[in-house]
Amino acid sequence: MGDQELLDAVDFLVRPGGRELVCGRGGHGTGHVCLTVSDVVGLPTLVARFSRRYGQLRNLVMGGYADPKVTERTGLPLLAPFGGELAEMRGWAFGERWIGCGAVRGGSGEQLVVIVAERDAPPADESGEEFVRVVPPRRGTRSGDARSWVRRVLGLTGWEPLGLAVDWAEIEKELGVPLPADYKELAEAFGGGVFSESVSFMGCGAGVSFDLTAGWRAGLSAVREGTYGSVSADGPYDHYTPGGKGVVTWGSTEWADQYCWLIDAERPGHCPVLARSHDPGPWYRYDMSTAEFLHRVLADADFRPFGIAQYGLGATFVPESAGRPL
Repeated sequence: MGDQELLDAVDFLVRPGGRELVCGRGGHGTGHVCLTVSDVVGLPTLVARFSRRYGQLRNLVMGGYADPKVTERTGLPLLAPFGGELAEMRGWAFGERWIGCGAVRGGSGEQLVVIVAERDAPPADESGEEFVRVVPPRRGTRSGDARSWVRRVLGLTGWEPLGLAVDWAEIEKELGVPLPADYKELAEAFGGGVFSESVSFMGCGAGVSFDLTAGWRAGLSAVREGTYGSVSADGPYDHYTPGGKGVVTWGSTEWADQYCWLIDAERPGHCPVLARSHDPGPWYRYDMSTAEFLHRVLADADFRPFGIAQYGLGATFVPESAGRPL
């Protein structure tokens, strides 16, 4: 199948009340379906197409190494049918189905695969996304500190600012609201890329994965086309639309943490950070700058549940231009 045929087939399989999933691949059984992928379709193309349609992805297997924290609730059904054969796997949660695309090792090399698997979605009355935990301000969190936090992120990573020229006036005109000043400074300094080999930053990248406005437009298109059906991509919050109130994503992690702003067109300039650690975990609201939140994620081991310093990953930055795989 080509990429459009795959999208159509997956759409059919993930419809509410869809048919039972029974795989015809040798040695596989029920609970999932594997779909054949044309040799002319590449994994980056599939990842981009599925991300536009189904939202935030999860990196479940990269370079042959599976996420050690993956569980039934975070994507394990996409890995189970393949044992240790997987070289790559990206996953998306959608209603009562998991969607995955990746590469499987074989005698003749790696073969692309798309899989749809059953998912135990939480009942609506038990979903952790129905509430928000407001985190009290931390010492030193003041609006006037925003630029100093940008300098701290630069110092922490040892990154030399790129000094990118960005037409913020045009971007903010499209959004209908101003973006946080410290975020714009971060984007001009870093572009788009990955911190500490795990935290993706959506700045001014060339593709959806690392470009804020491209990612926002893709989500907005999906909302307007009704792609998500009755399933909200952002839990209790709507995807931000110009003139309204909703969520804009500016960062994510390998294990599906999601970093956003809650933007309200009636309160321009007020952009609290919203973050959630996993699907279907609760949202956490932080009334701090984007740069402070990012610095605490990278450097503060006690910044739970989002601090990653405890894992010893180091404070590094790899730009999108370095060719990091999706």
